[in-house]
Amino acid sequence: MSHPPEYPGRQRMKRMAAAAGSDAYQGAFEAIGAVLVGGGFGYWADLTWDSSPWGLLIGIVLGFAAMVLRLLRLGKELEFENGSSAPSASGPDVADDLGLGEAPGLSDVLHSDDADAAIVEARNAENAKSEKIDEQ
Repeated sequence: MSHPPEYPGRQRMKRMAAAAGSDAYQGAFEAIGAVLVGGGFGYWADLTWDSSPWGLLIGIVLGFAAMVLRLLRLGKELEFENGSSAPSASGPDVADDLGLGEAPGLSDVLHSDDADAAIVEARNAENAKSEKIDEQ
């Protein structure tokens, strides 16, 4: 059985994909857990104070609210990891195999927010160089 060829940064890409997958599963388990814990406390309140079904309903609503809040926070964390400016509570960055700080084959233009301006700037610089050469 043949294996895909090794290339620079492959291990880093594998670690990043695994981390993203684990974050998604963690968010799903926390979301389900929040509703279950809220429902459990509501059920306990119903048994303790004989308030059926209000304790269970209030517990589920509070658990659902906690789930939505957690998913919003997880979404902000994932946006930050993908390049936005929101702060993140996630762990340290994954080390680069080559120490280059960028994915192989991607230029700085692809990483900037104003890529169109950078492209126009590069074209203007090339045009200015070619005009100087033509003048000589």
